[in-house]
Parts: sequence; C-alpha cells; structure tokens
Amino acid sequence: MKKIVLFIASFCLEIVCYAQIGDLSKIGLLTHGGLPVKESLAPDDQVKVLINAAYISCYDEQLKNPLWVAYRLGNMKGEFKYVNWERPFRFLTDYRTESRVDHDAFNRSGYDRGHMAPNATILSQYGQLGQLETYLMTNICPQSPALNQGLWASLEKLERESLSQDDTPNKEVHDLFVITGPVFDKNPRRLASGVAVPTGFYRILAFRKGYTGTLKAVAFLFPQNPQSKKLQDYLTTIDHLESLTSLNFFPELSRAVQHNLESKKRDLLLNEVD
Repeated sequence: MKKIVLFIASFCLEIVCYAQIGDLSKIGLLTHGGLPVKESLAPDDQVKVLINAAYISCYDEQLKNPLWVAYRLGNMKGEFKYVNWERPFRFLTDYRTESRVDHDAFNRSGYDRGHMAPNATILSQYGQLGQLETYLMTNICPQSPALNQGLWASLEKLERESLSQDDTPNKEVHDLFVITGPVFDKNPRRLASGVAVPTGFYRILAFRKGYTGTLKAVAFLFPQNPQSKKLQDYLTTIDHLESLTSLNFFPELSRAVQHNLESKKRDLLLNEVD
C-alpha cells in the first residue's frame, strides 16, 4: 500500500511542477473540467505544461510536439484596437523548452507548420499579443498541406465565424472550450530535425451554455491526408481519442458526467449520431 501511495504522490507532484510554467490563474480561465492528464507517464518522460495569455499547451520534449493545446472562445472577446501588422516572418523558438525547436526544423520536409491554437481565431478574441503567441513552435506540429489548408482551416474558420459568435440579445453566452493536438504511432517517423510526425490530429469542441450550463462536446479525428472534404465524416467520440492518445480529457468532471460527454458521438448541432 505504501508503494502505491508514494507513486500517486510523486505523479501528482510531477504534474503540479509542469503546470508552474506560467500564470496558474489562467488554467481555470482557459479550460473547463481540468487540464488533460497523460496516463502511463514514464519516469523519463519530459512533458511540460506551458501557460500563455491566450492558450495552454502541453509540450513533449522527446516528440518535439505539443501533446495538446487548450483555449477558450465565446465570452472571452474583448475590445481590441486593431493595428494592421504583418505576421511574424519566422516562427518563434520557445525558450521555456529544452529542445528549443526553431523555424527551420520543418524546412524541406513537405509539411506545413500547423497551428494548434489558430492565429486568426486567437487574434479575434485575445488581440495581437495572443496571436503572436500562436507562432511559438510549442503550438506547432508537422501537418500535411492537404489537411492544414483544407479541413483544418475550414474548422478553424467555423470556430471563429460561427460556433463562438452567438451574441444574440437576451440569449445566454455560449462558451466554447477547444482541446486539440496530434496522434502518434508507437514509433513515429521523424523529420531530419528530430521532430516526430503525427499520423493525424484530433479536435474536441466542448460547448457550455451559460456559466453553469451542461457541457456537450463534438470530437473530430483527422488523418494527415484526408480523402473526404466533409467534416462530418471525421466525427468520433472522446473515448476513442483517449484510447489513441493515452490522455484523460476533462479529468475533474465526475465519472457520470465524463461518460455522458465522452461516450457519445455528436455532430456540430450537438445531436447524437451513429
């Protein structure tokens, strides 16, 4: 029994230490139901939770990719003075990491630098500082041009222009909590720079109507080279994503709430589908 207790204590301590890289008050503001937890975390794993002003990322030093990125849309919109500025010429090395992946790590790889927290969406609700953060390499994964410039961009646009924009007078504000990231094989292929290449990507859209409303979620799983151009063809369950990623999403919710949220496949209208 002592060994089990000690293991649990050391595991919890490790997670807390990871989460100290940034402003801890942002966790409750940008996420709902707790940060995703990596199951079966090995002693030599190097995983860090990096807290930014507009999103949170969990970065794996060995894979040189974020495992997940979480952000919140909806009632986070502020009044930002728009200044016409160009995007950064180069993506930004995140010096909070040991691997310190730089802009050139993807050169001549055939992959796009795929944003997990999308730059235009973050700009629309958090301003230009938030957008600049999305160019950190800890927010970037190798993504095929077919996915990055196709379905991925379409879903980002949908989030920005429709799903998080319910401002109808006298209606409850909808929160949209997004968790997104890569899926890897057991022994992933790597770029010349050592960056691991995902086999696909997931995206969870969790809707909360009002400040105490029921949470419902839509989950997607995309391969690197999708054949269909219809978003509904990539719907899945959160339970399935957990089995692929070894992540526990919404760990602070009760088991009953998690089961209802994660076991059902829903479409963007939040209707259950087969």
